[in-house]
Amino acid sequence: MKILITGIGGFVGKHLTSYLVREESERENHKILGVDINLEGFNLDDYGVYSRNIELEKVDLTDREKVFDVIKRFEPDHLYHLAAQSSVSYSWENPIETFRVNVFGGVNILEGVRAFCPECSVLMACTAEEYGEVDSKDESEPINENFKIYPQNPYAISKSALDFFSSVYSVAYGLPVFISRSFNHIGPGQSEIFVASDFARQIALIDRGMQEPVIRAGNIECYRDFLDVRDAVKAYFYIINRGNKGQAYNVCSGEKTKISDLLDILISLSETQNIRVEVDSSKLRAIDVKVIYGDNSKLRTHTGWSPEYSLKKSLEDTLGYWKKKIG
Repeated sequence: MKILITGIGGFVGKHLTSYLVREESERENHKILGVDINLEGFNLDDYGVYSRNIELEKVDLTDREKVFDVIKRFEPDHLYHLAAQSSVSYSWENPIETFRVNVFGGVNILEGVRAFCPECSVLMACTAEEYGEVDSKDESEPINENFKIYPQNPYAISKSALDFFSSVYSVAYGLPVFISRSFNHIGPGQSEIFVASDFARQIALIDRGMQEPVIRAGNIECYRDFLDVRDAVKAYFYIINRGNKGQAYNVCSGEKTKISDLLDILISLSETQNIRVEVDSSKLRAIDVKVIYGDNSKLRTHTGWSPEYSLKKSLEDTLGYWKKKIG
């Protein structure tokens, strides 16, 4: 089994690699090729004896010739396309770069697979941001895969384009492409540009006496669906091995959580008393969808997947990561 992971140096890529080396380690000739534009944060030593099955290569996925060369040379059986510009806030500031990386890079992957290994199963990691906020939708109703796509930020628009490309290539060329519409991932190792990790980092700094007891936050009145990254990568594995090609799957907890409630849990885990919360206008988005949470019943039914990590456990581990990192 030869597995190609794009974006292996990122938050999800590292957790997916950890999951795959456990699940695939007993297969003969098991091999992972991880590509990323920046591999500085990826440490092979973290994978112990399994590191012998992992190779790394620096690749810019917008370089069509380089992408084709990698796919032709490696001939993967499975390809997990995780690489992306994944920050909504950054996408407002840099919409052209977001579109270039997410759409052109993704299409290069599809074209490379079509040309050199059309039997390769491809997991395209897309996003629940594509759904936007559906007009007249009952907020108590979770979003399922049949809901209309209505992207409301540049990142979501770019991922919607890749989602459509993926389903069209599956139909037009018979490629075994699978699409995840992933809701908010959280867990240890996530960048502080994302809300749960940002809060956890601030609390770690407060507990170390390196920040005053004030959490600076954006809009904490909206609701999101938070899933531990370790459950998310398990879902990716189940989708590519058990899902139906050409179809999209919500990867989510199936529960909505108010951002203020998530923050309350993290504050309760702090060693510091009387932490205040203040609004930081720089963290507010131009458009911020009020409620996004998903229905994961299709994923469960088609693949047998189920989540293992509670929200509190995810937050505990995220806070622990930041306390260890800060020292």
